[in-house]
Amino acid sequence: MKPKFFVAAGMLALGVSGLPLVSTVASPILVSAAQAASSEHAATFDVPGMICALCPVTVRKAMESVEGVRQVEVDFDARTATVVFNPSVTTVEAIAAASANAGYPATVQQGS
Repeated sequence: MKPKFFVAAGMLALGVSGLPLVSTVASPILVSAAQAASSEHAATFDVPGMICALCPVTVRKAMESVEGVRQVEVDFDARTATVVFNPSVTTVEAIAAASANAGYPATVQQGS
């Protein structure tokens, strides 16, 4: 019976001693994620030339190819693309140009 007690106590001690290590490791990750989120902007583009089911895929890939773009969501029915990007790396003009170069001219919506 005593060996089980010592094993359980040892496991508990190891588990408790590991807690501060976990919190100090996760903290910088959370801070950098918060900093990254605060440095990102979102813009919605009108892409009226999308007329088929393949068009949104082409627009998304073209916009995603721009360095600094983190996410692109295309709404085929609304003929829009919403882009999350880092403005210190790229601009809305560069994103629109990438879409235009793929054959789908895009203009940023006012207020984006």
